[in-house]
Amino acid sequence: MKVRSGGLALLLAVASGCSEPEAVDSRSVVLVTLDTTRADALLAFGGEREVAPALEALARESICFTNARTVAPLTLPAHASMFTGLYPPRHGVRNNGPASLSSEADTLAEHAARAGFQTAGFVGSLALDRAYGAAQGFEAWTQPAGGDDRVRGQISDRVGSDVIADARAWLARRDRTRPFFLWVHLFDPHAPYVAWPEHVERAGGHPYWGEVVAMDAALADLWTDLRRERFFERGTLCVVGDHGEALGEHGEDTHGQHVWDSTLRVPLFVRLPGAREARADERTTSVVDVAPTLAEAMGLHMPQGLDGRSLLAPAEPGRGVYFEALSGWARFRWSPLCGWASAEGKYVHSTAPRFAASEHDERSDVDSLASHAEQAERARAGIRAVVSAPRLRTNGLAASEQGTLAIAALGYGHSGELEPEYPDPLQVSDLPSPDTSFDEYRAFSAAVALAATGKHAAAVERFEAIVARNPHSLSALDELAFSLIAQQRWPRAIEVLLERRRHSPERLSTEQGLVQCYTALGDEARARVHTLRALELLVEIHQRRGEPDKARQYEAILAEARDR
Repeated sequence: MKVRSGGLALLLAVASGCSEPEAVDSRSVVLVTLDTTRADALLAFGGEREVAPALEALARESICFTNARTVAPLTLPAHASMFTGLYPPRHGVRNNGPASLSSEADTLAEHAARAGFQTAGFVGSLALDRAYGAAQGFEAWTQPAGGDDRVRGQISDRVGSDVIADARAWLARRDRTRPFFLWVHLFDPHAPYVAWPEHVERAGGHPYWGEVVAMDAALADLWTDLRRERFFERGTLCVVGDHGEALGEHGEDTHGQHVWDSTLRVPLFVRLPGAREARADERTTSVVDVAPTLAEAMGLHMPQGLDGRSLLAPAEPGRGVYFEALSGWARFRWSPLCGWASAEGKYVHSTAPRFAASEHDERSDVDSLASHAEQAERARAGIRAVVSAPRLRTNGLAASEQGTLAIAALGYGHSGELEPEYPDPLQVSDLPSPDTSFDEYRAFSAAVALAATGKHAAAVERFEAIVARNPHSLSALDELAFSLIAQQRWPRAIEVLLERRRHSPERLSTEQGLVQCYTALGDEARARVHTLRALELLVEIHQRRGEPDKARQYEAILAEARDR
């Protein structure tokens, strides 16, 4: 649900432009991250439609890294990599919650703050809730308010113009004697697409591209302020997408489950101080390169052993980059997806591995694995080096109930309270590949839509069919139980919940559902068993969230319940 606010902030920002600004410190950096924005949103990255003139104008003065990919087609893991310079297996954020970025992470913002920079972050979605660790190192921070709306398929987020208003107001009141690091995150192109009609019309009638138009229009206001302050003469700007959007390519509608380039390829450009012309750089790059690149621009020294490379340094011959998508495993127990891209091609590992020697091969679904065995083996060695490298100690779970609910509302299936232990993506598996499971996902999405509109009988029929074909589909089991309870079909709901209980990770909601079912049937003894287990899980959840006071509260309640 996109909330509108920030009018006062905008007025303050505009008013500040009336006086002549002091020179911007040359170490200052602005980072703009574009959520769910395909590489071809810009002409410089292969686009065929001009929907982002403000972005295009700066891209024409920038180094455009035309072969950039994300680390995962999900918001939180991608941003965690941008700020740490580490791949997801190393920083530990493998999905959009419930785990948070470790406090052990030494983020770009933390480096900047220690060096005396003013740091400010303004984000457009609760997918980057501060509870997930996204705010580490930022002195000023705003994010969407939570609200009480729990409509399925929506999430509390802010339109780009409101995010930009906050950023402009902060720029106006900052200390002009110090360098600054400003991060702006825009969420507009994320589904569901709700752009204004005039933006959709300008995009040729397509709502996704209409959202890109709206996002670009908001950025134009930020560019105006930066030009007024002569930022572009002295400071460095980086614009990068966190992941793309499939828009039906390869049978995928949005993003998250697969690793086709429609969701992996992202726009990435860096505008250096005083630049006046564009330069295309075709080296293989990744969003993991953002931190070391901007650290160099700020005169900071990042630690050794990062996966990212400064893009201001010469290209590294033969370099490859890692990517993954584990959402399908976490939700449906499909095989994990991971891969490696280099100048040699793109290798994707799953129970149905494939190799694309060129962009044309991938667009045409041409599998060149049989004729590229040596390249595939080098790719697997690159993947193995990443998953075997030292990693951060995980923080546990995000402490924000709001953030967890928001992630579930996005359709990523993380209303569960415990993070799974993700498998080695290279391990031998007989699970189905996500790339061969489109029919299951479409059936699941259709059933969820029925349940969301109260058509639980029809939804149950669809979910039962999915579970019959794939008994390990955790999301289907969860949704089936939800619809059965809504129909008060207690015995069958109990069967489904007990089956779900046999899978890891355990869920508080599973135990709560069993309590509800047994209570409705008058079976107080079994209801008590699951009440006690629910309380045990609450203790564990709050311990892992770093909330000892709440954990102790539930320990006391649990002790009292056991004594009854």
